[in-house]
Amino acid sequence: MTSSATWRMLSALTALAFLAGCGGDEATTVEMPASRLDAPIVLLGIDGAEWAVLDPLLASGDLPNLAGLIEGGASGKLRSLDPRRRSPVIWATIASGLPPEEHGVAGYLRGTKGAGDVTVAPLSSNMWTAPAFWDIYGDAGLSVGIVGWLVTWPPWEVNGFMVSQHLQHLERFREGGEEKAVVYPYVLTDRIEPFVRAPDSIGEDDVARFIDTGSELGTESLDGRLTGILSGALSGDESAVAVSMELLEHGMLPDLTCVYMRGVDEVSHGFWTYMDPETRPGVAPGDDSTQWMERQAEALHDLVPEYYRYADEQVGRILSLFPDDATVIVCSDHGFRGPGEFGDRAPWMGEEQHGLDGIVVLNGPGVRAGSKIDGATVFDIAPTMLALAGLPVSREMQGRVLTEALEESLLSARPVDYVDSYAGIRGPGDAAPIESPVDDEVKERLRSLGYIE
Repeated sequence: MTSSATWRMLSALTALAFLAGCGGDEATTVEMPASRLDAPIVLLGIDGAEWAVLDPLLASGDLPNLAGLIEGGASGKLRSLDPRRRSPVIWATIASGLPPEEHGVAGYLRGTKGAGDVTVAPLSSNMWTAPAFWDIYGDAGLSVGIVGWLVTWPPWEVNGFMVSQHLQHLERFREGGEEKAVVYPYVLTDRIEPFVRAPDSIGEDDVARFIDTGSELGTESLDGRLTGILSGALSGDESAVAVSMELLEHGMLPDLTCVYMRGVDEVSHGFWTYMDPETRPGVAPGDDSTQWMERQAEALHDLVPEYYRYADEQVGRILSLFPDDATVIVCSDHGFRGPGEFGDRAPWMGEEQHGLDGIVVLNGPGVRAGSKIDGATVFDIAPTMLALAGLPVSREMQGRVLTEALEESLLSARPVDYVDSYAGIRGPGDAAPIESPVDDEVKERLRSLGYIE
C-alpha cells in the first residue's frame, strides 16, 4: 500500500481532474470529488470464493495478499441467501442490505428462474428499487468508485465514477452514446478503452499459466465451451482490475472503492469437476466418457486453484494503490460445491452448484486482528459498510453491523447510529429491462455455465 501521508495530502485537495480524452486540445476533464474520510474504504468482491479451496492454498503460502488481510484482521463465513439464488440477486442484497423483493434484482433474466423462457432480456440497472450503500455514501458527500458490480448497466450517476459489468464489451456499446454507456461519467470512455480486454483478445499466452497449451493433452482438454468460460473469466477480471488501476492510479482515490471480480465463480462452474473427483458423473470405469473425463482432469485439475492464485495477485495489485490505514473488506456472494446429484436432476447446474457459505474478511484500523466472524450473512455487509464510514444504518436493512470484528475503541469513537429509511435516494425502478448490444452474448455465457439450457 501507499503511505497514509500521500493519500491525506491528495484528499485535502478540493477536486482532481481525470484526463478523459485523447490528449491535446481535445482532452476533457472530469472533476473527482475530494475525499472526506480520514482513510479510504475498499471492498473487493470475489464471486464464488470458497473456504474449502482457500484454506489449503493459504496454508501453503500461495495466497500472500489474502493471507495478510486475514492474519491482520477478522474473517469468517458469510451465509448466502437460502434457498440458493443467482449471483446478481445476492450482490444486490450485499449492496442494499435488503431481500430481492425489496431491491428489485431478481436474477440474470427478467421473469425466469430456470431453463424456461430465455427470450426476455437480461436485467439492467433501471430495475433496482433500492439504493446501494455507495448511493448512501454519495448522498452524504463521500466520493465513490464502483467497477464491475453486477446489474450496474447502464451505470447511473454517482458521486465519483461507475464502470458497469459490461466493461469487457465496451466496443460493442460505442454506437449507443451516453444513454447506453459502459462508464459514468461518459467522458471516461476513451480513458479506459485501452485497458479493456474483450473475450476474443484472450489468447494462448493468457491461458498458459492455467493449462499446458503446448501439450496435446492440454489443447484437446480445452474444447470450445471450456475455452469460452476461461476466456470470459479472464477478460472480465483483467478488464476490471486494469481499469480500476488506471482510474485510481491517475486520480484521487475515492472515499469508497468497490471492485467486483467474476472469474473464480465462472471457472468453478466450468472446471470444478476436474479438481474434485467426487463430483464427477458416476460412469462405469471402462466407459469412454469416464476415460475422457480422467484424461481431461490430468490437464485441468489445478485450473481452479491456479485461478485463486491469480485472483490473489489481483487483490495485491489493487491494494498496492491504497494507504496503509485503508479499511479493506473482501467478500463473496456464496461458496461452491461443484456438480452433483440434486433430486431428479443430475448433475447440479447453475446456482445449485453454489455453496451456502461464502467468505468475509475485514482488515484495517479498528478491526480486531486475528478475530473470527460468526453468523454473518450477506445482509450484514451494507450495514457494516455504512457504520465503517460513520453513516447511520437504515432500520429497513435486514442485517446487522459486524461489531464482533471491530475494536471497542472504534465503536466508541464512531457509535452505530440508525435512520428509518434511505428509500428516497433511489427511485421506484422500472418493470422492463433495457435492451443491450450484448444480450445474446450474456445468454450464451449463462448457457455455458449451466444457468439456462
